[in-house]
Amino acid sequence: LGIAAIVVSATAMGTAGLFGRMATPPGAVLGEALTFGRMLVGGLGMLVMLALSRRLGKLRRARLSWSVVLGGVFLALSLATYLSATVLTDLSRAVVLHYLGPVLATVFARMFLGETITRRDAVSLVAAFTGMLLAAGLIGGAPAPSSDEQVLGTVLGVVSGVFYGAALLCYRYRSDMPADVRSFWTFAFGAAATGLVVVVTRPDLSGMTPGNWVWAIGFFVVCGLFALGLLVVAGSYLRAAELAGLSYLEVVVALLLGVAVFGESVSLLAGVGAG
Repeated sequence: LGIAAIVVSATAMGTAGLFGRMATPPGAVLGEALTFGRMLVGGLGMLVMLALSRRLGKLRRARLSWSVVLGGVFLALSLATYLSATVLTDLSRAVVLHYLGPVLATVFARMFLGETITRRDAVSLVAAFTGMLLAAGLIGGAPAPSSDEQVLGTVLGVVSGVFYGAALLCYRYRSDMPADVRSFWTFAFGAAATGLVVVVTRPDLSGMTPGNWVWAIGFFVVCGLFALGLLVVAGSYLRAAELAGLSYLEVVVALLLGVAVFGESVSLLAGVGAG
């Protein structure tokens, strides 16, 4: 169940850059607003599912803890900064920086939870991370044009990776909480965190066209309720090292979408990295 959940989740997560770009008007940076909608729709969807399955009682009786709260907050902040990075820099580069998170989560899980990192885990993780660097052109590729937007996008990508690693670590705590209940609270606290950011930053949504809103709604459902709900399920059943290795499928999906939809070039080394 954990393996199936992370494979489907990573595939859906790989479309986030596509949805995010298509939902964002030219010149706008709406990562926090889109992430707020993503978390809000996910929370409402999980609430409906819990009601239909007559499990609302489980929700009321669940004991909250710091790991549950921080898991939602860290994930939301990670996704908000990641979406902004995809608008400001290359999609493949943003994904690679975001996926510093699983590496950090594996190290943190070893330090704080005593989780074992086997030789196979280490080889898989190093191979996946090296492949990411190749896929993004950070090894053997031509230097990216330097601009203020590129620099800001790179910084936001690194920040998203740190927050993502912290969120994945939080999912390794409280394995006693049912996955659907944990998903609801992840969405709820994530929506609260990004809602606060939206209130402070007040992003300008006036340029949103009907087409942008259609893409945004698709983003909320596919990359929110579907992808993030399954990510929480996977985090409940897999060790951090297992979750990290399998989650890199998102990089391949994002790379292929960058080529097919946005015409981003892929060198031979980048193709090898994706492979």
